[in-house]
Amino acid sequence: MSMNTPKELFMHEISDIYDAEQKILKMLPQLAQEAGSPQVRDAFQMHEQETRQQVTNLEQCFQLLGGQPDKTNCYAIAGLKQEHDTFMKENPSANVLTLFDVGAGCKTEHYEIACYQGLIEKASLMGQQKCVQLLQQNLQQEQAMSQRLTAISKQLGQQMMQQA
Repeated sequence: MSMNTPKELFMHEISDIYDAEQKILKMLPQLAQEAGSPQVRDAFQMHEQETRQQVTNLEQCFQLLGGQPDKTNCYAIAGLKQEHDTFMKENPSANVLTLFDVGAGCKTEHYEIACYQGLIEKASLMGQQKCVQLLQQNLQQEQAMSQRLTAISKQLGQQMMQQA
């Protein structure tokens, strides 16, 4: 399929983040289970609920645009999942795995933030204000999760260094 219009690009990109959110939704329970810290487990469980809402918001955008998600594979998130699975073969300690998962969460959030910022800009240029609002909700949740994980990472890192 050729891509010739800004709307086609937008539909491709929103399909990509839709696939990403669905992949993330499948990974968050595993990350919560791996968490060696109640604080980290709670963060991943809370974000699972937010991610469900983000998927719903994206589905509403597709409805507003009169389209369906493309069959798109988000290779960025697939790569982060592969990175996690490969790391697991290193047999990390519980604390190291928790710190790794928090870092992986930060990477994921930054990817999502960049995606949503670009989508909001395009939706705004297309005059799709309702989509802009829905995408901004998702962006705000991703930014809040990024800040939360960054704070947790610093705290866990300091604790681990004191124990070493």
